Amino acid sequence: MIVPKSRTQELLHYFHDVPSAAHLGVDKTLEKLKNGFYWPNMKEYVQAYCRSCDSCFARKPKKESTKAPLGTYVSGEPMERVALDIFGPLPLTKKNNTNILVISDLFTKWTEAIALPNQESSTICTAFIDHFVTKFGAPLQLHSDQGRNFQADIFQRMCNLLGIHKTRTTSFRPQSNGGVERFNRTLASMLSMYCKQKQDQWDQYLQQVMMAYRSSVHASTSKTPNSMLFGREVTLPLQAVIPQPDTEIQENRSPDDYVAHLQNKLKENHAFARKALKKVSIYQKKRYDLNAKKRIFKRGEAVWIYDPIRKKGVCSKLTPKWKGPFIIEKRIDDVTYRVKRSLRQPSTVYHVDRLALYQGRNVPSWASRFRRMMDLEEANNDQQLDKPVG
Repeated sequence: MIVPKSRTQELLHYFHDVPSAAHLGVDKTLEKLKNGFYWPNMKEYVQAYCRSCDSCFARKPKKESTKAPLGTYVSGEPMERVALDIFGPLPLTKKNNTNILVISDLFTKWTEAIALPNQESSTICTAFIDHFVTKFGAPLQLHSDQGRNFQADIFQRMCNLLGIHKTRTTSFRPQSNGGVERFNRTLASMLSMYCKQKQDQWDQYLQQVMMAYRSSVHASTSKTPNSMLFGREVTLPLQAVIPQPDTEIQENRSPDDYVAHLQNKLKENHAFARKALKKVSIYQKKRYDLNAKKRIFKRGEAVWIYDPIRKKGVCSKLTPKWKGPFIIEKRIDDVTYRVKRSLRQPSTVYHVDRLALYQGRNVPSWASRFRRMMDLEEANNDQQLDKPVG
């Protein structure tokens, strides 16, 4: 049967959307249509219809890679940028500890691991001040994920009180806090070596394995965290029993001479580490970007958002992972965008890897109104800039 163009959409609906068609792919849908119907460029019509189907995109995984090029941030001095995360929950110990607060300086790679009885914001703030700030001072920046304990009001007030610039990862993007996330795997490996039989004793070995970690050479800096922060190596238990020969000539130096020598040594270590970190950063970006693709979304475009949130009482296997369509409000940088989910709700920041261009037929009804509002706001900003000063 020859199908006129005015009836193709209706026919595609019955051969793709209804339950007896089951939203199958392009090839299967096309073969069914060929059995009884024909119109020019039938394959292109089927491809376009399946590509614009919201149900298919929301549920079926995409074949093409959406990974964006790697963004890098290299710290240049100690305590410039500190990252923290919660590792747990773990088995309850005799001291009622169930979690570990991990705090890592991203330049020196000095890492603290503090056993905690819970994940409450007040507990984290107390541990952070008592075990880190009192020893090393307040860092310039503090980076974490979007956990509620790190977003609570008491945690934000602590950062304001200490003059710390608080940053966070985008949602469902643990790679943004990759330094701490990678250490968590190392910490789990170290603790598992000594807690095979009694897992509720992990907090008894925590500080000992951290001593071993901080006295080991880090792959990124080619220095130990001890030498990066203190300018010297600490004496390990075995070295206290069997001391190593001192290669440096011991002289009767004054305290001022010792301080000057220590400062010069720290400068040398830090300069060496900066070069090593930059070299590692370039290498990691080159490897990561082999399968990456730069994508740019324009302001006002409709997009999908990858949102695999699990809800109680809802089977995640039967739930679409992509939600939308939503509207791009602003491009913050190459990898982050501010997206508007609805006209009344405030916009949210997402990583570009969680976004995909919407090509469906159900653009939100409020999208055109929102675009006009953005155009009007941009025009007002331009007028403010054009006004003479004074």
